[in-house]
Amino acid sequence: MAVRHVGPFVDGRELKEGGAGFADVVNPATGELIARQACCDAACVGQIVRSSERAFHSPEWRRVGAAERGKMLLKLADLIEQRAEELIELELIDVGKPITQLRGEIALTASIVRFYAGAADKIEGTVKSTEGGCFYLTTYEPYGVVAGILPWNYPLVNAALKVPPAIAAGNAIVLKPSVETPLTTVALAKLCLEAGMPKGIVNVVLGSGSSAGNALVAHPAVRKISFTGSTDVGRHIQKLAADRMKMVNLELGGKNAIIVFADADLERAAQAAALSAFVNCGQLCVACSRVLVEDSVADRFLELLAAKVAKIRVGDPRDEKTLVGPMTTKGQYQTALKYIENARGEGARVLCGGGKLEMSGALRNGFWLQPTLLADVKPGMKVHDEEIFGPALSAVRFSGEEEAVRISNSVEYGLSGSVWTANMERGLRMIKALDTGIIWVNTMLTGYPQIPVPPRKMSGTGVELGMEGLLAYCKRKSAMIGYDDQAPVGWGL
Repeated sequence: MAVRHVGPFVDGRELKEGGAGFADVVNPATGELIARQACCDAACVGQIVRSSERAFHSPEWRRVGAAERGKMLLKLADLIEQRAEELIELELIDVGKPITQLRGEIALTASIVRFYAGAADKIEGTVKSTEGGCFYLTTYEPYGVVAGILPWNYPLVNAALKVPPAIAAGNAIVLKPSVETPLTTVALAKLCLEAGMPKGIVNVVLGSGSSAGNALVAHPAVRKISFTGSTDVGRHIQKLAADRMKMVNLELGGKNAIIVFADADLERAAQAAALSAFVNCGQLCVACSRVLVEDSVADRFLELLAAKVAKIRVGDPRDEKTLVGPMTTKGQYQTALKYIENARGEGARVLCGGGKLEMSGALRNGFWLQPTLLADVKPGMKVHDEEIFGPALSAVRFSGEEEAVRISNSVEYGLSGSVWTANMERGLRMIKALDTGIIWVNTMLTGYPQIPVPPRKMSGTGVELGMEGLLAYCKRKSAMIGYDDQAPVGWGL
């Protein structure tokens, strides 16, 4: 396979270099070099941000109304579907996901874009009913230039979580993909141009977070940052942005629990647990990597679950029968492997998997791990408390509703959770008791793009998706209009 070139995207063109050398892009399924990316130094980042600033303030963009921005996004959704095979190929070699999963992600990406296309002209302010000669108004305005910093696990989907609401609200956006997975981000920026968005409205910075990412966050023209990634990096971004009081949206880690009560449909709950824990090789922030099972059915449930995990087909992402591909990055592969190896020392019992997966032929140098199910896990163990972000599911027993809540809430994260029970009164109690931003009852990973994702605790700040995710890209403004000589002056002085 020929080695591609990928460069920063600015003013409608892809640069050959960015001033900070080049970085390798590797196919995680094979370990093969697939691209060389031109990385940005601070000067290049500044050039790209200034391009977006000019585009935002340009008469051309100012004349584009909300309905017209919606039409641009509808065109973008059409182009994503029309270029599906091209985008799937880029994600397949860049991220290593099974091709069947990627087809679903293309559909999800297009649906998110269309949701915000329809929402573009639905941003509504308020008028307060008052007496005494004044109208009180609240309106919404775009920030200007916003930064969208993307993770390596879902590059295209996460770009769709940031670009459409930013554009619908009237902003310009500078994307920075992970240095590990830049290909579809640049491809999407080109599609935005083809969809009719002016040059500079969607630009792309490439390079490492410590260099290009820091320069982007710190640039004075960037008014808002939306970041998806690790909690450690999110903390750093929040501190860096604080110097200029920038608005920051952080969607970070999770150590989410699926809670299975004795009265649940155990077959469906086991299927949901396996899907949630091992989709994308466990590299999903809202995945449930802990399964809490009521004592009286724990043995039966774990037998069902182990049988399902053992049948998961791991292999070539191009194979239609593959359910799980490789880990996406070598660093995360090594981290996940270490957690799995250490789990035994903590007292966990391996029911399925438990280590490296040896592959042959072209896949022998890829980042392969076995889907792993761990029993006898207890709160306080690292494998229970810390985010692994790999194909490892920890099973924990509980004896009642109160204990289930206590165990679920014991970790420092609060992103998502799932409850399985036939008792809807209990389901409603659990929704109220669990300290997470998203809770599914008798279902999993549903509701996008309509539901907001509001993380809690160390899982982040702000909100993505839903109408709330659109308003997160808007500044609020209050106005008081005196309409006669009775309008007050001062606070009754």
